[in-house]
Amino acid sequence: MKQTLRLFIAQEDGASAVEFALILPVLLTMIFGIICFGQYFAIANSLQQLAAEAARYSANGISATERETLASSFITNAGVRFSFLRQDKIAPTITMHSGTVPDGIEVSLAYDLEGTAVDVADGFIGLNLPTLTRSSYLAY
Repeated sequence: MKQTLRLFIAQEDGASAVEFALILPVLLTMIFGIICFGQYFAIANSLQQLAAEAARYSANGISATERETLASSFITNAGVRFSFLRQDKIAPTITMHSGTVPDGIEVSLAYDLEGTAVDVADGFIGLNLPTLTRSSYLAY
């Protein structure tokens, strides 16, 4: 009986499979975290760039109304310029600042994260990130 027990302990046939089974959850969690962070960073960066470019594009207008219209139309075509953003998830707010020194425009964008990898991670971690908001201000 002692010899059978020693033979069982000395065998290493399934050691690699057991090690892999122990490491796999950690590896998959790390890969999923990298994907979620990457998507969050890509969306945040694209949203900030869109807000800044819309504010700069509005500088082509002469009146405040024309500038607001130009910024709005630039945001409407965001899906063509920014592949990480879906047009139906962008909620723009354009505020014209007049009567201040200097006059300017503020473009604020809110992005609905529902259906993204960030939303899935939010379900596990409980970060409470339903939307991502970025804004840009341009003085005229």
